[in-house]
Amino acid sequence: MKHSYYIIVPAYNEERTLSAFFESIARAVKFADKQFTLEKTYICINGCTDKTEQIAKILQKTLSVLKINILYSEKGMNKALCTIISKLEKSDIPIIKVDADVQLSRSSIHILLNELCRHPELLIVGGHPFARQFSGESFLRTLLARMIDIRSRYPLSQVATKDVSSYHELALVDPQPNMPYTFELRSRIYFHGRFYVLRNKDIWRVPPDRIGDDTYLTLDVYSRFGRNSIRIRYDAACFYEPTTSLKEYWKVYKRIFCDTYTLFMLPEFQTDNLIDVKNKIAVKLDWDYIRSLPLRIQLTFIGYVIIKKTSNLLFHISPKYNDNLWTYERKIH
Repeated sequence: MKHSYYIIVPAYNEERTLSAFFESIARAVKFADKQFTLEKTYICINGCTDKTEQIAKILQKTLSVLKINILYSEKGMNKALCTIISKLEKSDIPIIKVDADVQLSRSSIHILLNELCRHPELLIVGGHPFARQFSGESFLRTLLARMIDIRSRYPLSQVATKDVSSYHELALVDPQPNMPYTFELRSRIYFHGRFYVLRNKDIWRVPPDRIGDDTYLTLDVYSRFGRNSIRIRYDAACFYEPTTSLKEYWKVYKRIFCDTYTLFMLPEFQTDNLIDVKNKIAVKLDWDYIRSLPLRIQLTFIGYVIIKKTSNLLFHISPKYNDNLWTYERKIH
């Protein structure tokens, strides 16, 4: 018997990326079709000032395999996602959330859905975002893209700062392909918001505010269901545009910095059972692994660390959260 699922997509000013995005979705849907049936795809246009809506309407006709439904909301990713989830007819089937500025690998949807089928204890399975190589001629932008996005290209370079093996017990009984189980036992306990699957719509309790849906869901799911309810599949790839300027990097990570601080202070996350999660959510670079890489890659990581440490210092002394952090002409990360 085939299993059904939804795809949900928040879209804000994505006219440049939308066609390639949906074409990659269609390839992944067709690859998964032997075992899984797409119920519907929902895209929510939120506050767009470009041609995102017009392109979505064209793709609605040309990519019929995706069964695209167009919804509208006020500007804001979580407002868009809450709008979509309120419209879902079935409450007992998985929901794949994808950002509209990425492209999926052909097997990615099948990998995430199959992981849910194999392991009923999982409530969320996240994919891994890889930055594309910068193809421009600017030496500075090429150098920045190599440094800023280096962790995405070497996922084994980043591990949790504390012992998190009790959150990754599946690694012992069902190791991931092409990924040492010893790495997963040390890997981060949160997933990335670009591409993930929820077991059903009841998992979603994220408010429509401007906070990170992935961080909120991480804390909420661990609070409600305990450890071993979230897994990242590093072979379920989505590809995003490289980060080629310090201004772009600043806006993204300043927003994440503010969102994380706000989330940790919310009343619903002041419970005793989340103390362990908060203590173990931090990550660090694994220099033992990095030193095993070619020298030029090691130097690239050193450049990344300089950018990161300088930015983190400035995050603490710069003006607080403002709406400009969410405003962009081209979404990059």
